[in-house]
Amino acid sequence: MTTAAPRRTGRRADTSALEDSTVDHRYYDFSTRLRVLDEGDWTSRLERTVREWLAEKSIPMPAGVPSAHSSESVDAKIDRLELPGVAAFRLTLAEVGEQGEWRTEVLGVARERGDGWISVTVHSQENRFANRPRVVPRLLEGLEVRDGSSELLDHTWIVETSHVGEFFQLLADPGRNAPVFVTAARPGVELGKVGKWMELRSRELAGLAHSYVLSAEANAQLMRALGEAHGVRPGTIRSFAPNPVAHDREDALRHRVVGAQRLNSLPSRAAGALIGRIARFEAAGRPEPAVLRDARRAFDRKALEDRLRGRRARRSGQPLAPSRPIVPSRPTTEPASPPPAPSAESPADTLPSPAPGPAEESAREEPRTEVPSATPPAEESQAAAAPQPVPSPTEAEEPGATDSPESEPTADVEGRTTGKAPDRAASGTTPGGPSNVSEAEPDAPSQGLDTPDPHLAELFALTGVTSLAAVLDHLRAQEDLLEEVAEEAQEALAERDRHADAAEQLQRAVGDLELELSSELTRRQTAEQNARLLSVYQAPEEERDPEAIRLVELRAPEQFSEVPDAMRKLREYVEFTGDAAVTAALDEYDTVNISAKKCWDGLLALHDYARARSTGVHEGGLIDYLRTTPQGFHGFGVSNCATQESGPTMERKDFAEQRRFTVPTTVDPSGAVVMWPHLKLGKIGRISPRLHFHDDVAGTGKVYVGYIGRHLGISSDR
Repeated sequence: MTTAAPRRTGRRADTSALEDSTVDHRYYDFSTRLRVLDEGDWTSRLERTVREWLAEKSIPMPAGVPSAHSSESVDAKIDRLELPGVAAFRLTLAEVGEQGEWRTEVLGVARERGDGWISVTVHSQENRFANRPRVVPRLLEGLEVRDGSSELLDHTWIVETSHVGEFFQLLADPGRNAPVFVTAARPGVELGKVGKWMELRSRELAGLAHSYVLSAEANAQLMRALGEAHGVRPGTIRSFAPNPVAHDREDALRHRVVGAQRLNSLPSRAAGALIGRIARFEAAGRPEPAVLRDARRAFDRKALEDRLRGRRARRSGQPLAPSRPIVPSRPTTEPASPPPAPSAESPADTLPSPAPGPAEESAREEPRTEVPSATPPAEESQAAAAPQPVPSPTEAEEPGATDSPESEPTADVEGRTTGKAPDRAASGTTPGGPSNVSEAEPDAPSQGLDTPDPHLAELFALTGVTSLAAVLDHLRAQEDLLEEVAEEAQEALAERDRHADAAEQLQRAVGDLELELSSELTRRQTAEQNARLLSVYQAPEEERDPEAIRLVELRAPEQFSEVPDAMRKLREYVEFTGDAAVTAALDEYDTVNISAKKCWDGLLALHDYARARSTGVHEGGLIDYLRTTPQGFHGFGVSNCATQESGPTMERKDFAEQRRFTVPTTVDPSGAVVMWPHLKLGKIGRISPRLHFHDDVAGTGKVYVGYIGRHLGISSDR
């Protein structure tokens, strides 16, 4: 391969590689499933499109199926299968470039009636973000791909009032699986300009989602039809999941929103990657069609069988002697007398001789493995007395193919050991020697042979046996072992498939439980707010605390990107000094806003703690306040609040610097302090959000929140 290929294959990644423990591949892998409703043999068009795409990547594929191409940085294979009622096509592609290894699979399954599915997946072995492959838009153009009753295209559509009805039908389509990403234009803004803005940010949605721009009037109609909570604010992008429920504020939480502040703070390509990650996560939550899953498993089984069959063919198709010259090691002791010189009556290749040089051995015929002709008793005893060269095990090499059917030694019906040589098998005699063959025991050691072949000595040393019959037994045992390995591999594939099915079911169950928990948290927050409001009115003779009423009436933010703005209403006792963009980045991981709601609960608890200390209602520290929260004040789980990190983490200066955040100079003259105390906002893999704060209630009367973001480094990290 040329050096250009790695540069070309490496262009796919536009974000840095991440540690494996921090990666949720549902965000970074490209994976789409396209439902095809087309006429004719569309798998042939699929194959043609794939081959054209490979040709543009300078990957030449031989004609016909199956076909493969392998080089230093590319390994590609195209194959077809005929399964009951379906025809399947698959491309597997592995590319190695400057940014690591990339694996791509294009799988197509067509039913007899013409419909079917296409699956395209791209995965980075180095945990990088995989841009959508160029083959996907071409498949959308060349084939009729449907999502429910709507066609799925790589295009951004503009919706005005005359097309609102069609847009509503798309949102309410019960067969729709792909999300619909929507932005809205401000009144009086040119729709074409907004459309171009949206196209730049929906470049990663090909094959994953629909893209739309609503005019201001169409957005107003949307809010009247579905409710204000389902509306789209200008400058934001909302993702409508399937089956929205009109006028249901809890259902509105399912349809994720990327705020205008976050979008404006990112370059268009980074914003497109953000939207693409959300679409990938949505696509990963949809179950894979059974016909695709079964076809992939059939291809995997076929690939395993082909590898095992190829290995057996290589083992059986090679000659007994190694294909490359092997020079046996020298004997450990010098022979008592030099070997006899060859004579005209006794050919040289029937007598013991030193190992030939490379030139001689390469030009030599394939060595015979049969027992040589009988010799007179005197000569036999003399030959047996001579020490035979035995190669050292450390210097011996692996035999090329010891189970070749053309060249392997066999035992005849009378118990004699013979060897098959293609040029001598017909006559059964050795040129220049008598026709009769001496009888020998099957397990006779090689030292009893008149013609000890160095290759046989090498073979005996490697296998640990001393006769050709034992070598045969060894080879048969190896064949049996290979068959057992093949059976175990097939069973392992089946077991993997069963685990994959169980994991998919568990993942769907977890998603349902998270949605239920999110709704329950919303109901609980509403109930607690009503209870606190009620507690204020239970004692009308006492002066009500206006601060408590103001807190009760606060509207909770729906996601992390709204938290910094909502905290402005708490600034009397809680002040945010962190980076709002870092906080907004949590939106793509907190899919049902559970952690965002927990964050808001924690902020209200910090606010009420500072208020209780300032008003004299409570005199202890934060942990004591959380354990004995006064009536009418907001609490938080004590187990989710930590005043410090572990000892090894606090001893490291780099981790301390990670937790050094901004505070006013009235708190610290340097303008920053190390914030070890933190609130735990939930567990989302290694993302698990944290809120770090500094308690300065005894000084300025406030709690300063310097960081709301993903989990920072700890001593257990590698």
